[in-house]
Amino acid sequence: MSPWTRGGPVAGAGVLVSLLIAGHGLLPNWRGLGNVVDSALPWFGLAAPLLVLTALARRSWAALAGALAVTVTWAAAFGSAFLRDPAAGPRDLRVVHQNVDYFNPALPRTAAALRDTGADVLVVAELRDDPVQRDGTVDPGFARLIDPVLPHRFPDNPGVAVWSRYPFYGRPQPVPGVVRSRHAVLRTPWGDVSLYAVHITSFRPEPSVIARRNAEMAALARAVAADPGPRVIVAGDLNTASTDRALSPLAATVTSVAEKAGTGLQLTWPAALPLVRLDHVLTRGFTAVGSRVLPPTGGDHRAILADLRFTRSAPPSP
Repeated sequence: MSPWTRGGPVAGAGVLVSLLIAGHGLLPNWRGLGNVVDSALPWFGLAAPLLVLTALARRSWAALAGALAVTVTWAAAFGSAFLRDPAAGPRDLRVVHQNVDYFNPALPRTAAALRDTGADVLVVAELRDDPVQRDGTVDPGFARLIDPVLPHRFPDNPGVAVWSRYPFYGRPQPVPGVVRSRHAVLRTPWGDVSLYAVHITSFRPEPSVIARRNAEMAALARAVAADPGPRVIVAGDLNTASTDRALSPLAATVTSVAEKAGTGLQLTWPAALPLVRLDHVLTRGFTAVGSRVLPPTGGDHRAILADLRFTRSAPPSP
């Protein structure tokens, strides 16, 4: 058998992986299987070095061609993430989000790190309630570190807590169909901002759990699409990978800051060795000038930081 024909099954595997990367959205979402494949998509590229090693072991040009197909397809899908050139210029608003983990043993260290980011808006998921009051208010030790630098706080903590440098109108309201969520309008020197702080149902490869997650994502997408505000921010733990089809309806009306101004895949979970980006900041009416994932400080997610500039903004009043 010649080197061109030897290794046909290996080459076929390479072609199959390439087709999955390029056409994953066409897979039926039977019992959430499509969502699972979508979420794992960036890691399909690991097939390329495995196929190269197999091709060398078998001295097979066909297998090497399969590896090349995977490499080219992966690069076309994800290569631009490493070549982005964010907009130049100063920021007007810094948004930081982290799922800090209900069982975080280093919560004060996490709070101090978030305080020191210079955030103007801080969205925190899985923050413990006040252990004495048990009334939905936030952990007092965490609040003592954040309150002095971000004086405006949402008054309750339904699985997601928010601090802001700027005040907001009225009492924040839940997003219909999203259990752990709050929506409020912030008053900033550059104009009003419609803020959605969310913690979507966890993603696990169980059909009923995925269905609940997908239903909440659809509800959030409907709320954001119907929002008449010219400036919108969605921040939180969406439990949805950037490649997951469940993100598409939301991404049709707001844009990922990481995909506009971040370098690399910006993975956030698990904190020790991130494999997927579950945490997002998405906007409308802003220019993205920076996005990065912060080092771990406790908890099972890494924090994300997004720097924004108001579109056609004027300097704030003195």
